[in-house]
Amino acid sequence: MTPMRDRVLEVLVEAGRGPERPTPGGLVERIAREAERHLDRVRFDPAQYVRHAVLLWEDWEVMLIGWESGQTTPIHDHRGVLGGMAVLSGTLLEERFTTPALVPELVDSRVRPEGDLCDTGPAVLHRLIPKSARAVSLHVYRPPLRTMGIWDEEGLKEIRASQFEVGVEEFRRAIALR
Repeated sequence: MTPMRDRVLEVLVEAGRGPERPTPGGLVERIAREAERHLDRVRFDPAQYVRHAVLLWEDWEVMLIGWESGQTTPIHDHRGVLGGMAVLSGTLLEERFTTPALVPELVDSRVRPEGDLCDTGPAVLHRLIPKSARAVSLHVYRPPLRTMGIWDEEGLKEIRASQFEVGVEEFRRAIALR
C-alpha cells in the first residue's frame, strides 16, 4: 500500500469506530488534508479531465480528478450514492439542476474555490467546470460510484459505468516514487 492509501484507509476505519455512521461529506475534509500532500502526482490531459482511483474499500470510494481549463463534466447524477467533494487546488464552477418535466433546469451556479468543501446528496444532478487554468478535486463516495446518469437538454440520455483514466495501481506507483 502507498502512504496516501494507507492514511485514507486509516481515516475511514477510525471514523467507522464511532457511534454514528460516517458520511462522505463528513470525512472529505480529513481525507483532503492527506490528499493535498500528493498533488504533484496528479496527471492532467488537455483532452479530458483525468480521474485517479485512490481507494476502493468495502463501501467507500476515493478519487482525485485533475482538470484543465475548458473541460467539463456532462450534467450527471450519482444514482443514489452519497458524495463529498473538496477543491484541493484551483477553482471549479458547480452547476446544480432540478428536473421538472424530466428535463434539467439550472437552479444553482456556485464557484468552488480552493479549500471549498461540499456534500453531494444522493439526488444531486450537477455539472463541474474548471474556472482556473488547472484544478484538482477530491471526491469521496459511499457506496462506491459504479454508474452515473448522464443528462442533456432533453433529459436522461444514458446510464454510464464509472471508469478511471489512472487506475489504483498506476497512481500507487506514482505516489510510491516520492
